[in-house]
Amino acid sequence: MKSQDYYYVLFIICTLAYLPFGTSVTAQTLTPQVIASAGAYSTNTAGSLSYTVGEAVTKTLSSGNHMLTQGFQQPFRMTIHLKAFIQGYYAGSGILQNVLYNEGVTSVTSNECDTIQLLLREANPPYSIAYSTSQVIKTDGTLTINGQVTLGASYYIVIKHRNALETWSANPVVVGENTDYDFTTSSNKAYGDNQVEVEPGVWAFYSGDIIADENIDLLDITALEADIAIFQYGYFATDINGDGNVDLLDSPSLEANINAFIYSAHP
Repeated sequence: MKSQDYYYVLFIICTLAYLPFGTSVTAQTLTPQVIASAGAYSTNTAGSLSYTVGEAVTKTLSSGNHMLTQGFQQPFRMTIHLKAFIQGYYAGSGILQNVLYNEGVTSVTSNECDTIQLLLREANPPYSIAYSTSQVIKTDGTLTINGQVTLGASYYIVIKHRNALETWSANPVVVGENTDYDFTTSSNKAYGDNQVEVEPGVWAFYSGDIIADENIDLLDITALEADIAIFQYGYFATDINGDGNVDLLDSPSLEANINAFIYSAHP
């Protein structure tokens, strides 16, 4: 053995001996986010291709709890342009109530209706959640969502709201850099045609699932009647028509949906 090899081996042995018992050694992990200077995305029936032009040399920068790695494939940013109406909030002529203002959440009237939760679920069982966000839908029913998913893949668009029935898109939707989905044009834009016609040719999510169990039933009317009895007002799910007060005006659509045995439809 050459002398330099001897000292090298001795150095390794001493280093290992110095490590405390139970010490583990882990490989470096890199966060796959990149500063990209260019890129593109394309798809056809045979498949999809995406690429970015990043840095020539991989480099990791970190600060506090944040890490940025240059030189890796950049996940593409999706944009979904959504349109949907909620039965109880529908005021006519394609407009929803300004619920956040009516219920005292905001102090100035605006074009905001209420907060909804949007989920993108995988197209196949068990329909795992690929993306989730909560944002305010406008009084014209529109909402723009930005996020990161696998572009070119298909997802069910799922909408949840504090007093509307959970509603899924009729089929998985191919999500690209710009994707449009309008629930309002037909009942069949929802899974199982599970929407209500609020005026000719205009469709909305059923209102009345106050306790959020995917059924509109007597449990929901019980919650509504309890709040009516105490003259409740403000930001409450029992304010089904979104006027700021929980009263008898909130009952008609709920009672109609109970009598029609309305419940959520999805795979």
